[in-house]
Amino acid sequence: MAATEDPAGPARESRALAALMKAALALPIFVVPAEAGAADVGEIGITVLGYKERGLMKVTEPVLWGRAQFLEAWEVQASAAIDVISGASPQLVTNANGKPVNSISGASIADRRKTGDVKVTRRFGDFALSASRALSKENDYHSKAFGLEGRLDLNERNTTLTAGYGKSDDHVLSRDDPHLNQPRDTDEYLVGITQILSPTALVQSTLSASRGKGWYNDPYKLTFTFFPSGPPLLVSDTRPDHRDTWSWLTRYRKHYPEAHGTLQAEYRFYRDDWGIRAHAIELAWQHEVNERWSVRPALRYYTQDAADFYSPVVPVSHPAILSSDQRLGAFGGLSPSLRAIVRLADGVVVEGTVGYMQNARNFHFGSSGSEAFETLRAVYGIIGVRRAF
Repeated sequence: MAATEDPAGPARESRALAALMKAALALPIFVVPAEAGAADVGEIGITVLGYKERGLMKVTEPVLWGRAQFLEAWEVQASAAIDVISGASPQLVTNANGKPVNSISGASIADRRKTGDVKVTRRFGDFALSASRALSKENDYHSKAFGLEGRLDLNERNTTLTAGYGKSDDHVLSRDDPHLNQPRDTDEYLVGITQILSPTALVQSTLSASRGKGWYNDPYKLTFTFFPSGPPLLVSDTRPDHRDTWSWLTRYRKHYPEAHGTLQAEYRFYRDDWGIRAHAIELAWQHEVNERWSVRPALRYYTQDAADFYSPVVPVSHPAILSSDQRLGAFGGLSPSLRAIVRLADGVVVEGTVGYMQNARNFHFGSSGSEAFETLRAVYGIIGVRRAF
């Protein structure tokens, strides 16, 4: 449910980065039916996403997707992707120099994540029922998930109600510990409404919740603390064995024909029982330059509070639950981006996005954020081609 800022995401940054790029892509997932001749309408495309942190991680993700409607009442969507991950990740937080700092330790990361999903929808008049299945596999994380979703159109299709349920069965592994194979199960729930306000405006609001149980520790994170007296302590990342989350996402779209553009605004609130509270706001303007070209500048701001058990040093009391992972700290982030869209002949559309992301303690709203948080700077780019048929 969280995008890039899911602060207690899986053990490695790769899933968080994939979420970032999928959010930036903002495209549905699709599939081509087995018999192309049976399709009434559909779309197919390929997208390549790239992400690079300054001095740290690098991710490249090609995505193949498609969707098709057939037999009037059926729709099939699917996607397949491979994440190619390389670089280094902060693994050790130490105060050896008197101030907590993140350090690179261990071997450089090189991994591939293979993921795919399929969603089948059957429409019964104004009601649609969907079933989905998703699989993901990498060296240290395996995931299987399924979902059910119902949508009901009301008020001459000016109002749409949505309800959904999903369940994931994950397993956390480790390059460093071949014996580690711990489960994590999550149930997710969603309700939402989309309302057309006028011929040029609509609003969509969604409430989602999840209940997770299992292994949330990060097997790669360590905290090394020196004390004025007594021996130093080196402890592993230890988190609660459960996590409940809640989030509220609202989107607003307003088209201004005289200005040849559309205002796009989004707000997301997130909280969990680990003590994290987060807010994200994005504003964008999609401008129609002419019949072929569109541009979309956007700016996104994010801020989160620290988890209750986050600490960059080991307290003298040495609590049983402790993490120095800076993604659990208090920080904020700014991310400007620019997307260009060109519509070619024969239903071909080409999109390109470039963006910059900076997370820093002084971007945290209301205070200076966690002292040990080290500024993260990253750039990303997305290029995609799709064709309707």
